[in-house]
Order: sequence, then structure tokens, then C-alpha cells
Amino acid sequence: MDTSTLDFNTLTLLVTIAASWLTTITVIIRQSNRHEDSIKALDTKFTDKIDALDTKFTDRIDALDTKFTDRIDALDTKFTDRIDALDGKFTDRIDALGGGITEVRERLGRVEGYLMGPESFAPRRPERDDPAPDHRAAG
Repeated sequence: MDTSTLDFNTLTLLVTIAASWLTTITVIIRQSNRHEDSIKALDTKFTDKIDALDTKFTDRIDALDTKFTDRIDALDTKFTDRIDALDGKFTDRIDALGGGITEVRERLGRVEGYLMGPESFAPRRPERDDPAPDHRAAG
């Protein structure tokens, strides 16, 4: 293109084309920013809802955890108390049996002493000092 052919109409057409390109680029940038703002608004909205749900579920899980922990602790205490009570009962009965066994041993000792004593019914061996009449001394 040479400078002699650049007349007013050609210059006007070139300026119009450049302005059109500038307008198109500006509109694209504005639309991009507008959509970016919409996307950011949606992201914020969803993030807020997700955070609310997360908080809600976390609170419920914590409440359930506390509830179950309390129940388990109550059961543990209840079973520990019952085991301690049973242990006390068995200890008392074993101690009572021990005392009864000691008492039985003492009584058995008295009975044995009576039966084995000098006036008892136990079979006796003949005394060696006085020989039986069948055994005469040879002589």
C-alpha cells in the first residue's frame, strides 16, 4: 500500500477496524471479569454451605462421641462396682470357710486326742512287762 492511496475513507476504515478490535477485546475482558466474579460468588456460596454442613456434622459426631463415652464410662463404673461387690462376697465366704476349717481341725484334734488317749476304745498292745500266759519262760 502506498501513501498516495491513503485517502480519508481508507483512514476512516482503518480507524473503525482498530476501534472495533479494541471494543471486542474490551468486551471479552469485561465478560471474563463478570464471569469470574460470578464464579467467585458461587465458590463463596458453596464454601459457606459446605462449612456449615461440616460444622453441623462435626457437632453431631462430637455429641454422639460424648454420649457413647459417657455410657461406656457408666457401664465401666457399674461393672467395676459389681465385680468389687462379688470380690468382697467371695473374700468374706473364703474367710468364713477358713475359720470353719480351723474350727473343724481343732475339733478333730480333740476327738483324736480323746480316741487315742489312755481311757479310749482304741485297741491296745499287750504290755511287755507282763508276758501272756502262753509265753512261759523256758527254764
